[in-house]
Amino acid sequence: MIKADHKKAVIFISSGLGDALLLIPLVKLLKERGYQVTGIVTSPFPCEQLFEDTGLFEQLIIARSKVHLLKYVLKHRRRFQLAILNYFSAGRSTLLAAKQLSPLVHTNRLPDTLGKNTLSGVLYIQPEQGIHDAVQNMMLAGEGIKECNEALLSLDMPMRHTLDLPESYIVLQISAANNKQTYKNWPLKYWIKFLQLCKQQLPSLSFVLLGDKTETDLADELMQAGSGNVLNLAGKTSVMQAMEVIGRSRLFVGLDGGLMHAAVVLGKPTFSLWGPSSPALYGYEKMIPHKHRVISLYLGCAPCSAWIKPNTSRVSDPERCPDHKCLQELKAEQVFGEFSIFVKKHALI
Repeated sequence: MIKADHKKAVIFISSGLGDALLLIPLVKLLKERGYQVTGIVTSPFPCEQLFEDTGLFEQLIIARSKVHLLKYVLKHRRRFQLAILNYFSAGRSTLLAAKQLSPLVHTNRLPDTLGKNTLSGVLYIQPEQGIHDAVQNMMLAGEGIKECNEALLSLDMPMRHTLDLPESYIVLQISAANNKQTYKNWPLKYWIKFLQLCKQQLPSLSFVLLGDKTETDLADELMQAGSGNVLNLAGKTSVMQAMEVIGRSRLFVGLDGGLMHAAVVLGKPTFSLWGPSSPALYGYEKMIPHKHRVISLYLGCAPCSAWIKPNTSRVSDPERCPDHKCLQELKAEQVFGEFSIFVKKHALI
């Protein structure tokens, strides 16, 4: 068990919105143990906005440049008793900064460029295959925790009402990871067909389409196809407005991405499609089966996209997959059939 007298911990937040949200159970665990937790945001994304007015962190430090990070380190050297960096945070500069901020550093990734002498005071926590990423983060607290629950995942965020939205709707996201990891995307023609089936057979359902500015072209194509009752807000919301849209919704439908994780922490059911990435690592059906549904073909070559032991039996880089069978062969009719069962289960029709 971690022993601390002054109870101050610092966590680095260096990746996307979804990865930031997956740190919530770790922060809650540290707070239960009496720590005051500071977050240092080095991510290029506005992750700090997710935690405004939530009371989760004692403070959030924005250090998106090495200069800002260095200034903070020089001013607060040895202020903390524990520093934590997960896989996405543990770069060379952040690990060196963490060593200056705290005599004890926990991480599940060691950069190759650091020598043995540099790793003094660094405790490496071995990640484990088949364990959810939220639990991998909790394991960085040092006690080999193996499970998480809905209460630990939830984020107590004040719900704003700044947007004019339908009375009842489902959030839809048709691309993932700011549309940069296109290998995660279900073909647009399937989304169009899926929404046409919804329009024909579940006409009472309405959708609000979310995404950032990199996803507007896909959103426009979807809207031009005239595929049902869809309000297009892709590229038209801030991070906090997107959280508002999700928080006021009935359900999330989409892919492995930050908005799916946002729906989970806001207590919304999710219906998500998976191809090259791992539902065991990032999905929620196994953890909270009554609320979340994962749809995947579970091909023998998956998951080829994973930070821990990816399946390289077919390709070493998911971008180079010649056919993307895991999503190309997941047909709209099959997804709609599962979706109709799911919405009936949650009394949405």
